[in-house]
Amino acid sequence: MAASSAVILQYHHVSDDTPRITSVTPDTFKKHMSYLAENKFNVIPLVEAVEALRNQQQLPEKTVTITFDDAYLSIYTNAFPVMKTHGFPFTIFVTPTPVDKKYQKFLSWEQLQEMALHGATLANHTMNHDHSVERLPGETEEQWLTRFRTDLETTESRIKEKTGQSVKMFAWTFGETTPELRTALDEMGYIGFGQQSGAAGEYSDFTRLPRFPMAGIYGVNDFGIKVKSKALPVTNQTPDSSLISKDSLKPELVLTLAKGDYQKKQLKCYASGQGELKVTWLDKEMTRLKTQANRDLPVGRTRYNCTAPSNSGKHYYWYSHAWLRLTDEGNALN
Repeated sequence: MAASSAVILQYHHVSDDTPRITSVTPDTFKKHMSYLAENKFNVIPLVEAVEALRNQQQLPEKTVTITFDDAYLSIYTNAFPVMKTHGFPFTIFVTPTPVDKKYQKFLSWEQLQEMALHGATLANHTMNHDHSVERLPGETEEQWLTRFRTDLETTESRIKEKTGQSVKMFAWTFGETTPELRTALDEMGYIGFGQQSGAAGEYSDFTRLPRFPMAGIYGVNDFGIKVKSKALPVTNQTPDSSLISKDSLKPELVLTLAKGDYQKKQLKCYASGQGELKVTWLDKEMTRLKTQANRDLPVGRTRYNCTAPSNSGKHYYWYSHAWLRLTDEGNALN
């Protein structure tokens, strides 16, 4: 069977001695890859998955693509040997400055080049891993967006210079973005990737495609559920932005859904740290719904996750929206 969804997995460190919130252990990573192999998942390059989704071409059931952010050394030492064993392609979103400066826990260009020879795609993750959403003191919107575009071009040029690759795919640092930044990204011909959960589908926003973060508690006990998930067919959402204001610390999210093989009456939404949220259907046909936090969202990043089981009950349809509350000074948290 074919599907119009692909699951994109996101890893950072594959290590026992790095921050748990951004790490999976080597043993867990081996189990993840073995699960994909043993259950005959269709593991394909990210470029191939995105091209199929953009052109509304059907993908095989259980299609998965694997990504790593930041170019950490543990990708080479602990993940790469496993990927070679299974013959899985993968993508590394590279931040060039720490690579150029030969920071201890980062990959070298030579290691990146070697992995590229074995199926690695090397893509853009800003030069310095700064918060793209932050403006400098006194910076106008035009100056802010110009700085973003310049950084994007500089990073892409550096990766191409060192590896020969330029695929024009970009992972938002910390998963943070705004409508203005996404418009700039799209105008420059890039595909963007976030850190909000869910499968990518034909209705997904190609400036912030969802990826399942695999770190800490995520993906340890529910890996099988996540890699079998499909994209909840959200055709429109309000608001379009992730940023929340002081006037709306319990932001309301409104989703419009296309028809699909999912149980609408079983659709549920959750907020990070708040558990289940109330879901209100806005029409008799159950094509529009709204959900809202139970209490004020904290400074930093929060997600609303909405899921519904398929009619067969064999997998879940999944959609996630990332929220970002800046500090009073307009800064994002690391």
